[in-house]
Amino acid sequence: MQAVVDDAPPLLVPSILRVLYAEPVTARALRWGDVNAVVDALRWRRWAGRPPPDVLAARKAATAEQLHEPIAIPVAMRDELGDFPEEILTSEGRLRFEEEYLPRVCTAEHGSAHPEAKAALVVAARTFVLRAMRDHPLLGRTTPISNSTRFQTFARTAGAECIAAAERTRGIAMRYGGRLIVANYVAGALWRDDGSVGKDPTETERWVTYNAGKNGADVKPTRLTLSTHPGNRGCMSQNGSDWLARHGWGYQGILRFFYGKDVDIGARNGSGNSGVLFGLVGLVMLGLAHDG
Repeated sequence: MQAVVDDAPPLLVPSILRVLYAEPVTARALRWGDVNAVVDALRWRRWAGRPPPDVLAARKAATAEQLHEPIAIPVAMRDELGDFPEEILTSEGRLRFEEEYLPRVCTAEHGSAHPEAKAALVVAARTFVLRAMRDHPLLGRTTPISNSTRFQTFARTAGAECIAAAERTRGIAMRYGGRLIVANYVAGALWRDDGSVGKDPTETERWVTYNAGKNGADVKPTRLTLSTHPGNRGCMSQNGSDWLARHGWGYQGILRFFYGKDVDIGARNGSGNSGVLFGLVGLVMLGLAHDG
């Protein structure tokens, strides 16, 4: 990309930047500084075809409102997130992802649980929101992440154990086949002392999956998400994870109990945002050459 920019006429680069900042979607993405958001916005703006972008946006907004979901811009097959966000935009403003948002989610969702269950919850919550941001390019960047049971709830402040759980699992997410999974989790039924499933006061046990020791196609998906979705590897029970933790299970074992033996649990280092300007301008230059 660097060579393309170096060979460009000097007056062309400023004109390209003016175009980028004149387009509202790319302008917001540039101000946010997220490479993936800018690339998706550029692809949408230049290569989505007909109907024009404003018509597509109106249609998606109407559909999203009906489904109570974030707006997703239909672009080419998205790559996995290369850089995990340092900050995300929420309904309560910008929050540091690892230091504020995830500990506050843990506090609201699983604040009284065993520390190992808290760690499992943080990994699931991190994976859940990262997968959502992968599939919905504006979410957490220009579209706020809501504080609701339809997505994830987060407390006003974070408890000390949840801060520790987020720090202990910093950057760790779940993948299958190299892709972030849709890491659904619900309260689930209460577990009895002997480990059997008891009462289900929240009526969410129907979504829970038990995938201990299962691999590949044997992993049972949850009905909470489209069963044929490639990222659907099940759903964790929060009550079940707390019981397992209190009976000696570590957080990775807990996660594999619900999401499958073959789920990959690990960190992925981002490459940083150095060279962003040259990469973006290079992308546009290649797009202009392609159009020509």
